[in-house]
Amino acid sequence: MELNNVDIKSRPININCLQWSEENHISAISPSGIDIFIPLYKSKYTRNAIVTCQDSGDRNPIKINDFNSTLIKDIPEVFKCLTWSPIGCSIIQSCLFIAITSRFHVAIYGPKDGPLQRDWIEVENMSPRLFQHYTEQTSENDADETLSDKLQSISVSWSPLCFPESFDPFSVIAVGSKAGTITLWSYKNELDHILTMQPHVSWVITSSWSRWLDLGQDQYASSFVTASDDGSVYMWRVIISLIPVISSGIENIKIQASVALHATLSQADNRPASIMKWYECNNTGEKLAIVKGLKIYIWASNGSPLINTDLDPPKMFKIPISRGIIAIIWNYDGSQLYIFNNEGNNLTINVSGTKIDVNESTTKYINDVLATKWQLQYEDNEDEDEYEDFDDESQNDDTLLSEVEPIYFGADGSGNSLFFAVLFALETTDALYITDKYEVSYVTFCPSEEHSNNELIPSLITKFKDMLEDAYILERKSTNYLMWDLLEYCDLENESDKNDSLLHQLDKTCWDCYHKYATSSSISGLTEFSLIGIIMKWKNVLYRNRSLNALRLLMHIYNNTNNTMRLEAPLDFQSQLNPAFEDCLKKIENYFLKQVLSTIVDCIKCGIAINNGHDQLFIVYWCDWILLYFNDDNELLKLAKYLYEYLSTLQGLSGSFKTEKAWISQLLLSKKNLCSITLNVVEDRNVRSCINCNRKILAFADSYNLVGEQSVIVKAIFESCEKCFYCGGNFIFRQT
Repeated sequence: MELNNVDIKSRPININCLQWSEENHISAISPSGIDIFIPLYKSKYTRNAIVTCQDSGDRNPIKINDFNSTLIKDIPEVFKCLTWSPIGCSIIQSCLFIAITSRFHVAIYGPKDGPLQRDWIEVENMSPRLFQHYTEQTSENDADETLSDKLQSISVSWSPLCFPESFDPFSVIAVGSKAGTITLWSYKNELDHILTMQPHVSWVITSSWSRWLDLGQDQYASSFVTASDDGSVYMWRVIISLIPVISSGIENIKIQASVALHATLSQADNRPASIMKWYECNNTGEKLAIVKGLKIYIWASNGSPLINTDLDPPKMFKIPISRGIIAIIWNYDGSQLYIFNNEGNNLTINVSGTKIDVNESTTKYINDVLATKWQLQYEDNEDEDEYEDFDDESQNDDTLLSEVEPIYFGADGSGNSLFFAVLFALETTDALYITDKYEVSYVTFCPSEEHSNNELIPSLITKFKDMLEDAYILERKSTNYLMWDLLEYCDLENESDKNDSLLHQLDKTCWDCYHKYATSSSISGLTEFSLIGIIMKWKNVLYRNRSLNALRLLMHIYNNTNNTMRLEAPLDFQSQLNPAFEDCLKKIENYFLKQVLSTIVDCIKCGIAINNGHDQLFIVYWCDWILLYFNDDNELLKLAKYLYEYLSTLQGLSGSFKTEKAWISQLLLSKKNLCSITLNVVEDRNVRSCINCNRKILAFADSYNLVGEQSVIVKAIFESCEKCFYCGGNFIFRQT
């Protein structure tokens, strides 16, 4: 087995120290900082960035003068906890994370230019907002220590994205304090305070959100679970109401929230809850697992959200004597729960039946793989480091290895839980295992199932089908996160020609989904004739379409199996995929042209004049595109004919249209890798490039300066394309 562990320069001090984001990034938090990794294919991984904890004294207005602060005043500030955002919260559509430090500084961090960039920065300082909010809300009856406890933030959670019908998606951040209070903040590129609640009388040590449920009439509900150090655990029904407001002629939304207690989950168990984990599926409903000490409580619903049901008593499972549970992970279909304890063991339990029992074979497989990984790490260290034994200098290497054991600090699963990332260190029973780095720890990776387990494929395909039924799936999670472990699990070298292989089944499922919904992907009319109305319509029809999302996942599969830097499939198999790839590409472009041009025709029929030269230029290019590549599609030809005739009736065409039409044709021939939607990229302009297929689109801010105030079509298409239209990948910013 190949040693593919990655080293961390210190040992973590808290559980939940390793988390896997929806961008397919892995974070490991320790006193040395936050290490961010990206899993690659062929069992390889790369360290993307290291975010160090800078002294927050000049940025943090929260000054705590209690006894604990006096004790730690000379200790360097370190990160204490972290949570990832859902994908799509930032202008670059990447995942962000919130971190809290040992001096209660709360800040949001993100990549400076794109998800693959190594430069991560603080993008939002929450501490001044928290300080201002709590000091303004303080009454004369509040004691100084009460305000001090409110200002000491110790936990944070980030909700999944909420998808309003007529507004941009947003999420909600919950920050818990030592006073038992929680502040709720909406987030979409910036913070807005929504509500402050008091769910507990003591420290709020953890919280967690379920997916948002559409209640209709611009209202959305989520199950919000909170836990305190006094052992109390509550499930709250949080309802968000969106109210349109107009300020300075610009329409926006005001978010109001109401909170009601739905259920008490403490179960007369006074031990504090340390970990919460949701499992959500369109067909099977929701499951929630909560760890209290050595016990795990599991609530489940049958086909509906927990928030809509009267909760039955939970199932309970107690692990054997242990120093503690450091992570729990749901498997791909919610039938099993993987439990990792501090002593370096995994325990896999079956939870779908009426009684919880241990899955002995999976438990043994995972523990054997992880044991091999840490033993290889020990042997690798022995080549460079020395072991200091204080009792018996005559011990041989075999004895030393038998005395070395792992300590697990954190673990999390990939998008479909087919792989784990585990953060561990090595020690002995009588003395520390000392390397020249001393406090070093490691991140290793382990499959949850054997690759030869063909019985797994039907269950994976069932889960995959359920995922494709979600029209918002590519807005909820990145294509890399959804597909990485599925493609890594495929055995392309030995099974690429087998129709029952996982890769062939994924391909077939995507095409089945496309054909199922392609007939319903008709052209929808425009109801609001404004720039915002066009943008919202295009976002809905271009990115929230099941058949189109199936094609995008196919593009992701084809791009990766044909890329020698990712999954190198046999050449004969690659040649078999090429016709399907071209067919997929043409279907995506055909759909794009019909939706975009039909919207433009609707605008013209309703009296909106296309006077901007760049708008005219794009329309002509799209119509020429139809004549060149889609001249057998009568519906597209009809749209092109109408637009050609409309442009010919204009009294005076824009100068930019006249002079640049020939230039665009030359650019089309000279730069074949440019995105077909945005061919007027020039040499020294900022562009966004898809991280998967490398297609490009102009940066949005730059496009506004380029096209002028009168543009409607070009501005709308640039702002609508927040993800790659072809494969659904995220963009990074770069210079052409």
